[in-house]
Amino acid sequence: MPLAEQSADRGALWPLVEGLRRIPSLKDRSGRNLFVRMMCDELGDLPFEEHANVTSHLYSVAEVCKRHPDGLTTLMVVLERIEQGSVHVAELRDVVQSMTAPRLWSQQESENLFRLLDGAVLPDVAEIYHAVVGLTAPSLSAQAGYVDVLRALETLNADPSGTPKPLVFVEHLAMRVRPELAAELRLWSDRQAAHMGLSAELVAVRRAAAEAPARTMPPPRSDAYLILQVQREGAAGEEYRLSHWRQLGQSGDWSPMRGEDVVGDLESVKVRVAELVEEVEAEWARFRPNIRIEFVLPSEIINLDVDQWPWETDSLIPEPMGCRYPVVVRSLERMATLKWYRWWHDRWDELRSQLSDTGAVQRESAWWSRPANEDGLRRLTSAFARTPKLVSLVLSAPPSAEMVGRDEVAAALRAGVPLILWHRERCDSVEFVAVAESLLHGAGDPHDLLERLRLARVTAFEQGAVPGHVGEKLTVLLDDPVRVVVPLYPAPPERVSVA
Repeated sequence: MPLAEQSADRGALWPLVEGLRRIPSLKDRSGRNLFVRMMCDELGDLPFEEHANVTSHLYSVAEVCKRHPDGLTTLMVVLERIEQGSVHVAELRDVVQSMTAPRLWSQQESENLFRLLDGAVLPDVAEIYHAVVGLTAPSLSAQAGYVDVLRALETLNADPSGTPKPLVFVEHLAMRVRPELAAELRLWSDRQAAHMGLSAELVAVRRAAAEAPARTMPPPRSDAYLILQVQREGAAGEEYRLSHWRQLGQSGDWSPMRGEDVVGDLESVKVRVAELVEEVEAEWARFRPNIRIEFVLPSEIINLDVDQWPWETDSLIPEPMGCRYPVVVRSLERMATLKWYRWWHDRWDELRSQLSDTGAVQRESAWWSRPANEDGLRRLTSAFARTPKLVSLVLSAPPSAEMVGRDEVAAALRAGVPLILWHRERCDSVEFVAVAESLLHGAGDPHDLLERLRLARVTAFEQGAVPGHVGEKLTVLLDDPVRVVVPLYPAPPERVSVA
């Protein structure tokens, strides 16, 4: 077996070892020895090595189980007998399943492929990996080699033609290596495709691979998105669930990659958000994208000051993320309510058209909500029903509990309004009105709306010694009906409005 594959097998044991370390009954030596005796009772004598050190002992267990044909299956059977419904055993089952996926081809063919690639001068395999599975693929480590890539691809679904992802990877690799090696790799692919009955499909994959190098990576300054959804968790409402999605570039369909949820108090959520921002900065740095951060919020917390949360976990001078990125909020309720989508699409198309033409919203397409009472809500609702080209709303009051701003937001969401502005404390100040006017209508400003928003927050940060600058408490809801992240849970009941 080539050295690279042997190294990958050893590295692949670590998720299993880490999972075993979390099992309560394996934390002490006597529990581990009992487990080993139960394994030997099922499979016969096995060459387990006993160690006083927990990690060394469990590494020996993992290594022996991985080598035995029935080792991993029996490991799970024995642990489930001992732990009986343990959450940690359920988590370990996922690790074991990923390690026992059926082979796509024989061990001999795998060794033939690794022998071809061992010692060869190969291009950036991470770049080819993204060409095969897209820019939203699970991340690889910075040190990932071709073995790591092939192992990662084995866990993914085949492409629409049924061609396994590792086979597609080999075809893309063949386009970027010396001719002699490329010919050998294609012969190897031909054998696997013939064995699986995919020879015709391989021809199409090979043709696509020949066209792919020029369009592998997004061009610099492409838009990239980090979507952050925050919801209250539990009856007490003191904890929050953070979900997140990310997508680098949008040359194809909108298909953001979802990450793991976390639950905690608001301070811990803020820390995790900063960690996620740092992660995408590190992963996307070489592509130099325009990163946009969007918070998907339910109506009860839509007035959160998310643009003022720090974007770094540790900084001498904490900088609000709204100064570094164009941070906007989006409505969780609207994403979950399909009956509102038709008008939403129509007004979004109108807004995009206006912004692409002049970088500003036409004055007749903006509604300034006044006065803050029931008659004002009726006029607002009627105006949107009467005028399809109305695409933006400036609130008369913040959308906090028991304030009319929340009803104004509810009416606007149902009417499909994609752009809403407000001040988180006072929407009737002269300063806020002036800033909202500048953001919407530009007044000759060469920057686009999102950049004007970011610069307003930068000005507020710069003038931090003078509290109360509008940019510090400015929220913009900018909602795109195409780029939705479908919620896993039904939306809360709609707020009843007089509209």
